[in-house]
Amino acid sequence: MLINADIGEMTGNDANIMPYIDIGNIACGSHASNPEHMAETVKLAISHGVKISAHPGYADKENFGRISQSLNYEQTLLLVDMQVQLLQNICEQLGTTLYSIKPHGALYHDMIQQHHVRNTLIRTAQKYNIPLIVPAIKSMWSIPVIREAFADRGYISDGSLVPRSQEGALYLDQDKIVDQALQFTEINKLKADTLCFHGDNPASVLALKTLYAGN
Repeated sequence: MLINADIGEMTGNDANIMPYIDIGNIACGSHASNPEHMAETVKLAISHGVKISAHPGYADKENFGRISQSLNYEQTLLLVDMQVQLLQNICEQLGTTLYSIKPHGALYHDMIQQHHVRNTLIRTAQKYNIPLIVPAIKSMWSIPVIREAFADRGYISDGSLVPRSQEGALYLDQDKIVDQALQFTEINKLKADTLCFHGDNPASVLALKTLYAGN
């Protein structure tokens, strides 16, 4: 199972997590980061042989892109495309390419819940001819996707994520993250293609190091 992580969000953890991941979802300047930091993150990913995924989010750095916004189809499409295009331009300048797209935070959840948001992500992925990273429990896709599970997020009985507003949404215990990661990789009931660790969660970085050492 491929390991992916949300990076480039100016948390200071990227150098620690990069040696242990296969795909880096790089923030595209709206919920976090800026073009200069995006370029630095792309260079770091290249140096470790990490595949680069665009990580667009709502333009709301104050709330880290974790609050849904009432945008129509055209507004959402412009929001997403501008971010993906910016990262693609940086990748081209540095001699690499985009591997995938994974929306961030509220945009990720709205992609599942709102038809018009989902269509903007589908259209953008088709434009750049790359897959979307999507939740493993959903089967609503007519385009190539990479299905993911989360090592450091809480799940409820129907297989969906515990909302960030609730206790237990994000695991902060290294051992708990390791245990869930092993469950997904050994049993994989969700039939995921990739396992996500959040780069802004220090416990996730430590858990990845533990798992890597165990292998």
